[in-house]
Amino acid sequence: MKTKLTIVVPVYNREIYLIRCLESIFHQTFQDWNLILVDDFSIDNSVDVIKNYTSGDSRVTIIEKEKNEGVGKALSDALQQIATPYFMVVDSDDWIEPTAAEELLHKLEASSRDVSLVYGNMLTWEEDRNGELMCKEYTVHKPFTDKYEFLMYPPMPSPRMFSTEWVKKVNGFENDDPYGGRFAEDRYLLIKLIAVSRFEHVDKHLYNIRIHQENTTKKENRKYFGEVRKYVYNKLLKEWGDEYEPVFEWTEAGWMKLSDLKLKEG
Repeated sequence: MKTKLTIVVPVYNREIYLIRCLESIFHQTFQDWNLILVDDFSIDNSVDVIKNYTSGDSRVTIIEKEKNEGVGKALSDALQQIATPYFMVVDSDDWIEPTAAEELLHKLEASSRDVSLVYGNMLTWEEDRNGELMCKEYTVHKPFTDKYEFLMYPPMPSPRMFSTEWVKKVNGFENDDPYGGRFAEDRYLLIKLIAVSRFEHVDKHLYNIRIHQENTTKKENRKYFGEVRKYVYNKLLKEWGDEYEPVFEWTEAGWMKLSDLKLKEG
């Protein structure tokens, strides 16, 4: 029986978090997967952790990049290696619930061919100074009726399982934004996908996000996420007919969000 699923883990300096991430993948109830780990030129012991944990497992491919280029380009490299009809992305400092792959794959296989993405709900954990995790928030995502409703939705749905065919149809993880795919690469892809396909929601807790001091989403980086979001929204709204003017605002937490879409006159 041909393997249907690839799990992709982009990695950069995550040696202290990788084991939990990898354990959550290797302990899935669904085991017929391929795993691609892309190390984005880590300067810690991430590669050693990966090799020690996955040694001898023929399902695993390790890509070691020769320079740091950011998560968008790491995922682009992985996409070129994916030979399965479906794939999911797990961040290397996060972990998935034991049934995540099984639940999402079942939903995607049962969906119509115009579905490019299935996603579940997520629990956010915050790490204190001692490395202890405290439960912070449970996010129950929603279904979306159209692309404009998704544009107005601030959170990023997680976990995410994709149709490989659909992702390649929309040119994958593009890196033409001001920071070359280092920020908001996931949102960029999802906005492209929902313009031409549909998403399906699995209303179950399947993903765990870890908040810590070295997250890419840390406060000092949020202005970059905002700049990329503005670039992507303006670009794609023009491609969709240039009917709306996006209106942005900054939240107290330092995030830029789309607050309105104003219909252009004439």
